[in-house]
Amino acid sequence: MKNAGGADRLSMARQRGVAIITVLLIVALVATLAASLVWRELVAVRDVENQRVAAQTMWVERAAVQWARQVLREQAATSSAVYMGQRWSLPVRDLTLADFLPRNVLSVNGELAHARISGEMEDAQAKFNLMNLVSRAGPSAPFQINAYGLGAYRRLLSSLGLNPGLAQLTAAHMLESLRDGAGANGWPLQLVTVDDLIRIPGYDARSVQTLKPLVTVLPDFTMVNANTATAAVLTAAIPTLSAGQAQTLIERRNTAYFVSTGDIATVLAAGTTNGMLPTGSLVGVDSGYFIVHCRIVSDRIDTRVDTLIARYGVGDFSWTAVVWVHRLTS
Repeated sequence: MKNAGGADRLSMARQRGVAIITVLLIVALVATLAASLVWRELVAVRDVENQRVAAQTMWVERAAVQWARQVLREQAATSSAVYMGQRWSLPVRDLTLADFLPRNVLSVNGELAHARISGEMEDAQAKFNLMNLVSRAGPSAPFQINAYGLGAYRRLLSSLGLNPGLAQLTAAHMLESLRDGAGANGWPLQLVTVDDLIRIPGYDARSVQTLKPLVTVLPDFTMVNANTATAAVLTAAIPTLSAGQAQTLIERRNTAYFVSTGDIATVLAAGTTNGMLPTGSLVGVDSGYFIVHCRIVSDRIDTRVDTLIARYGVGDFSWTAVVWVHRLTS
């Protein structure tokens, strides 16, 4: 009998042990499920917050671009020449968004209250435009290689120690890519940025990096702005121009900007000119394309947006349009 009673007690102890273990397992399972649900909720909330920050940051970027477009329209109404020192060329550095945004916006998302915005505008026509390698007589006429643009690019490549033969290869690529159906039937894709030059045989990473500060790709045939271009670009854009003459032009514009191409010709000929530049010159004193560089930074935001703006018309009848937007977010 004693052995039977001991066995019963042992069995009951085992059952209680099993019950306790079962309860502990259930509690652990419930805790795991609860933690999983809480984690999912936290992830969902964070995702919504990130989307809200991204959306509000995008609207701040758009506001900055709209401000830049207004500045460019105002500049066109006051001067027919584009030069450094005008309002468009003045950079903005580390402005706190809280000083400009309405309080109700800041109350919805305090992240913007701590964000800082910086920006500047770049005259895109201070660089040599690769679209100058081709041109056409009219909207419906076929594209052809432009001899003046080809010569200018050759001079630029030579001055940089690069193969001048790349000019012909690049012009041929541009010509083929501008055909109807470019990108199909084996035809090359159009160049969008200077980085795309790497697709053309003969270019390497070093040559592309060398060209990036001096070359751009714009939608149309454009003149180089003598009021903003570097000496290397001026030397390429004006046939027979020497490095010394290019430096003379830069020193002159630092004192008084060029109002017309006649001003440039006068400086080069020391007052004995007929107001004409050498044949094949690709320079002017105005610009129709600008790149807006905008960066917004906070503890959770680090985004940079580059926007190409085109300006058309003259004076009070000018208007602007966004050509492309390139966003880089860290």
